[in-house]
Amino acid sequence: MSSSLYDSFCKSSGCKTKIHYHIASYVWTIEDFHFHEAKGERLVSPVFSSVTNNQVKWYLSLTPNNGKNDAKDFVSLFLYMSEHSSLEKGEKVFVETTFYILNGKGEEEFHQTPPIEEFVHLTSWGYVEFVKKDAKFRNKMLSNKALTIRCDVKFSDMNDISEECHQRDCSMEVRECNLSENLASLFENQEFTDVVLSVNGKDFPAHKNILAARSAVFRAMFTHSTKEKELNRVDIEDISEQVVDEMLKYIYTGKCLNIKKFAGGLLAAADKYDLYQLKTMCAKTLFEGLSVENAASILTLADMHGAKELKNKVIKFIVSNPTEVMGTEGWKNIRSNFELADEVCLAIAKQLKKTTN
Repeated sequence: MSSSLYDSFCKSSGCKTKIHYHIASYVWTIEDFHFHEAKGERLVSPVFSSVTNNQVKWYLSLTPNNGKNDAKDFVSLFLYMSEHSSLEKGEKVFVETTFYILNGKGEEEFHQTPPIEEFVHLTSWGYVEFVKKDAKFRNKMLSNKALTIRCDVKFSDMNDISEECHQRDCSMEVRECNLSENLASLFENQEFTDVVLSVNGKDFPAHKNILAARSAVFRAMFTHSTKEKELNRVDIEDISEQVVDEMLKYIYTGKCLNIKKFAGGLLAAADKYDLYQLKTMCAKTLFEGLSVENAASILTLADMHGAKELKNKVIKFIVSNPTEVMGTEGWKNIRSNFELADEVCLAIAKQLKKTTN
């Protein structure tokens, strides 16, 4: 289009795009924060919503202790979309969140604002290291031993976008990019596949270029002179069919809908094929489901597959509940792993020393 024609078009038409949004503001006061800090348990707020849109529901998750040692200790804070939200399948909400810490006068002492994110059911967003528990935190952000969090959630979906046009109908539909759906279809329909992942006699046709783009291990496998490259076949003996299926769906779409069911197996698969984000997602899911009964088995998984942050958190949990955890069946397996058992016992001994001092 020539510049003169373009100028003429701009002068004779115009549009305003408006995004209608809703705001949910929630204040969460955690009394006796030091008590929760000592217990180290993950806290979950009640569900809240916007006055103008109560179909989308939210809740907060706060972990009082996060960090690798006492010198680097953080509060972790995340916003979740509740499973009770009434959204259509595949419907997305775009969210801008601001987390605040309020002092005793209700004034804002600290805040963080993550970038705008796309949410669906059970999506979460926030900070593993939201605020450092330093002197300022203790003296200014805690009031009468209470921590007060305010969360402002500003959200909209694509159906809340409208346009006002004048002089010329300039509305043009721009469809949302469905890359993940397209790749999921490519995987499910097995179109143009050039490699097979074989698990216990079950074949999963796939695409070398997609596997290589997502995994450095697959990339190296298909780049160098390997049996897999020559035969266009990858034999997998140490991962179950269901886990390989879930791993491939993640590779193609970036999503893992059944992560809670297969978190342990997917952690092992992600470690084997260098899928860092999936490994982090699995570690987060395992930690959220941590209990006395499964602490020993999760610690074994974390140690075996190099999930260091998860391992440190589980050890810290065991230090807080040593008698209960050591009485479980899972602990018997750790006892045979002398190095790991010594690491846990050393952490317990350090904690006892601090307590007695």
